[in-house]
Amino acid sequence: MHKGDVYTDEILVYADPHSGRQVVRLTDYPGHSNHLYFTDPCWFNEGRSFVFTSDRGGHSNLFRYDLDTYKATQLTELQGKSIENERVFDHRPAGAYSAVNHKHYYWWQNGLYELDVDTCAERLVYQAPPDKILGIHGITSADGRYVCNMMRDPVAEEDALAISYPYSHFPLLYPGKPLTQLIRVDVQTGAMEVIHEDRRFMTHVNLSPTMPDILTFCHEGPWQSVEQRIWGLNIQTGETWKIRPQDEDNFAIGHEYWFTDGEHIGYHGRPRDGQGEHVFGYIKWDNSEHVEVRFPFHSFHFASNGYEMIVGDGTRVFSNPDEPFIQLFKWDGQRYMGPRILAMHRSTCNGQHAHCHPRFTPDGRYVLYTSDLTGYANMYLVEVGDFEDLPQLEK
Repeated sequence: MHKGDVYTDEILVYADPHSGRQVVRLTDYPGHSNHLYFTDPCWFNEGRSFVFTSDRGGHSNLFRYDLDTYKATQLTELQGKSIENERVFDHRPAGAYSAVNHKHYYWWQNGLYELDVDTCAERLVYQAPPDKILGIHGITSADGRYVCNMMRDPVAEEDALAISYPYSHFPLLYPGKPLTQLIRVDVQTGAMEVIHEDRRFMTHVNLSPTMPDILTFCHEGPWQSVEQRIWGLNIQTGETWKIRPQDEDNFAIGHEYWFTDGEHIGYHGRPRDGQGEHVFGYIKWDNSEHVEVRFPFHSFHFASNGYEMIVGDGTRVFSNPDEPFIQLFKWDGQRYMGPRILAMHRSTCNGQHAHCHPRFTPDGRYVLYTSDLTGYANMYLVEVGDFEDLPQLEK
């Protein structure tokens, strides 16, 4: 298993049993394959190719997938664990693609690497201290100058011997309040600066795709307990501010993501006490142009290119067997119509590799998602088509 190796997995094209839409299973290998986290840029080659993660030959590596040929090309030759500190869950390589730099940036064993998706050439940009724990994201600023990420201290309880599984350390991190630093790494020089720090668990660094100096991050923890989850930050000045302030209501808000315009932020939420309808909303980075509507249906994640149509992943099949669907919602000027069933996913969502994380292709014509309904996680592509032709999901 080497850089440049090309895989042609058997393609399965089938009609979804609920919507009738044509679904294409893109991968089929005895190991997990999944696209990147729904907030991380992955598309290139005018939306015909994307970066993904796959377990092949006993190791997790980064690959490119070319939709024109249905072929996957190995980009890295990583071995071992993604971090040297075995106290935390063994993450697989991920990162994000920079359209302005035409490179992919990812973290491995506390190093930030720049990867050429055409030649497989790599360059170490920055090496973080071995006693620190880094986030998985490698998003660059809109001008391609910086990669920002969270870097934190471990909490004492992480030293205890225990079985590790997805999110097993989260209950320790929120009350543990580790020193967490938001760092800025210069892509050309590798120089690192701390631009914000706090003694709390912080994650989800997302830079605007159009405004070079603006990013969002979150105060992480149980949604019903975190006072204010979504924050904005200017990477030049270090100024921070609340986005969609939670001071005046009783809603837990999160899973924020940027619209492609780089100015508006989508999110969803629910009442802190778990009673009542959920909400979906979007807001401009400066808290203007706020739109928020009630939702009778829940999804783990929502994503969209803009406000006109959003996609949700329903719930994992074991927690709510009535909603294991990729769902679409369409704005009619006053509310979101739907949900309409786009495809059945039936994923367990047991770890990031099995989270559906549905996301639209750049042109909005298709939805890419991941599911482990056949055992191993694989990637699927389904055409959106006419919204009105899709079946309504009834409560």
